[in-house]
Amino acid sequence: MKNYEHENATRYRSMAGRVVDTKAAAKDGNSDCEDFSSRGFLEEAIPRLRFDRERPTALELGTGVGPGALFLAAHGFGVHAMDLIPEAISQARRTASQRGLDVTFEVMDVTRIPHAGPSYDLIVDSYCLQGIALDADREAVFSAVKARLAPRGYYVVSTATYEPRRHHQDRQAVDRVTGRKLDGFDDDCLYDPHTDLCYWPYDGEAEIDGAITVDGARFFPARRYRNGPRLRKEVESYGFEVLLQSGEWGENLIAVHRGSGTGLHLRSSIRRHVLDVTVREVKNRNACRDQKELLDLIDEEVAATRADRS
Repeated sequence: MKNYEHENATRYRSMAGRVVDTKAAAKDGNSDCEDFSSRGFLEEAIPRLRFDRERPTALELGTGVGPGALFLAAHGFGVHAMDLIPEAISQARRTASQRGLDVTFEVMDVTRIPHAGPSYDLIVDSYCLQGIALDADREAVFSAVKARLAPRGYYVVSTATYEPRRHHQDRQAVDRVTGRKLDGFDDDCLYDPHTDLCYWPYDGEAEIDGAITVDGARFFPARRYRNGPRLRKEVESYGFEVLLQSGEWGENLIAVHRGSGTGLHLRSSIRRHVLDVTVREVKNRNACRDQKELLDLIDEEVAATRADRS
């Protein structure tokens, strides 16, 4: 059994006749189709993406009950969204119907996406990637994204990342089979700083791939918590170029096929200044001072982008 199959078997629960997306609730406190974990970054990212057609296509991985997919559909995308859990997909379909939004929802393990099929202008991962813990499964996801992303498309990721405050290096344990030393993480989890794997305790009844025994207790690999630089390096190892990385821990990024020449729009503040400078230059050919202001702003944009990517 895969780690995410075990976890997701009990992830969604019924409450007052609806399904609650506990994935988003765990991060933000509240979750419905208006408030989901990656919404802030999507609101920031979408205006900066360049598409050649009026209704670009989007694929969302790990959609849950569909808040991200519905958000994209409401913003003009033709959306295909996938999740492992049939109950979550059923709820997503009901919500889309209630809102009059046209979204294709599909029950699908994101590690088994066929490489052959339609390409997408945008592929979004909204806090799915960290739950794909093992190397072979992550390779399957990245390879599928690479195969299905349009030549000038965007891969937009929001994922939980490593946070030093959760890592307790003073609490150590040893995997009795391999002899690996593991550190404490949160209250009762374990962390391997060499692989970035976070292990959660469980009852040991299910046979989960990669499970370990430490001091007589069973743990399974539940999360891959990479730090920002390691996350970027991993994404780029599959032939992507990261154009932007942001967030307190580098948890958000926008990537494209390496060598595609695909870029981002400037931030709105710079676009407004470009227009102001153009208008003033028409009125006054002696616009050197205004041009210097623009160059200074562009320098600030470049510096900000480099800081986001570091």
